[in-house]
Amino acid sequence: MDGRVSPLACACVVYISMLGPSAGRAQAALFTVSLDYAGGAGCPDVEELEGLVSTRLGYDPFVDGAPDRVSVHIAPRGGALEGRIEWHDSTGRWAGDQSLAVASNDCRHLSRALAAALAVQIQLLAQTTGSSAGTASPTSTGSPPETPTPQPVARSPSAPITPPEPLAMPRGTKLPAHGAAGGPGPVFAMGAGSSVGVGMSSSPVLLGRVLGSLAWQHLSVELDAEVSVPTTTRRADGAGFSQQHLLAGAAACAMPTRWRACLVAKAGEVRMAGEDIDRPTSAVVPVVEAGARLGIVQVLGRRFFVAAHADGLANVIRWRATLDQVPVWTAPRFSAVIGIDAVVRLP
Repeated sequence: MDGRVSPLACACVVYISMLGPSAGRAQAALFTVSLDYAGGAGCPDVEELEGLVSTRLGYDPFVDGAPDRVSVHIAPRGGALEGRIEWHDSTGRWAGDQSLAVASNDCRHLSRALAAALAVQIQLLAQTTGSSAGTASPTSTGSPPETPTPQPVARSPSAPITPPEPLAMPRGTKLPAHGAAGGPGPVFAMGAGSSVGVGMSSSPVLLGRVLGSLAWQHLSVELDAEVSVPTTTRRADGAGFSQQHLLAGAAACAMPTRWRACLVAKAGEVRMAGEDIDRPTSAVVPVVEAGARLGIVQVLGRRFFVAAHADGLANVIRWRATLDQVPVWTAPRFSAVIGIDAVVRLP
């Protein structure tokens, strides 16, 4: 040995020294997070959801015990499904959330949308973390900090991962910035419908109504106005009277699933007029009803749905119709209404 170092050895040393920082930057850019997942019947399990995200990113970002934590929960909302992504930082504090919904019971479609949203958010956080690490760590030579460049991730031959697809959110989905406050707010809807009332007159009564509602995840409030088609009650000699109901109502409903249970109250008046009698007269009688409602919702699209309902009502104020001082009909203590409504959610 003559103590000289060959040019090839020098080149190898320089090449290895250049590889060291680059490899460190590539690993620093891989953002990891611990996952808390709760799906439902028909939803993918946690391994399948992790696989959807890993496929899009090109690596598995989920590590038990990672400082950052994300929870993904899927739950029914009326006749639809809602998925919620919520972030917590290394101290356990809330750091942001977002919600996605589908107007159907297709949980796998919602899971793919959640996986896309989660992958986009992880990629943004990885870039932010990588940029912060690059500007905070000076190099040994004192040169300006370099912007980390994406590095290919080695994949095990025994468990290949297909190349990630372009990270694209489903059409119509909005992704809020990480850390922005938000949550599922109330949804306003308007509609119209028809129903049949029994116990409101001597024969079944046809009613029409318009309604407006304000709905949260599992609760809604509703206001409506109803008017009935005039009906006529007659005596054996042909004399009789007509009556028409004008009502305003309110309902408070619980909506754990597509079924709903409500408390209902109505108030208004019954307008009566004599027919085919010597001296026709008219009168207005107040009406107050209270009771319960059972309904079911069927979603028809992103904004449209139909709702069927059955109401059981008690007449708080009972009234009696007379002709020539002779009672003709007395309102019963209880009545029932069965109807269907067409409703549109407003943006």
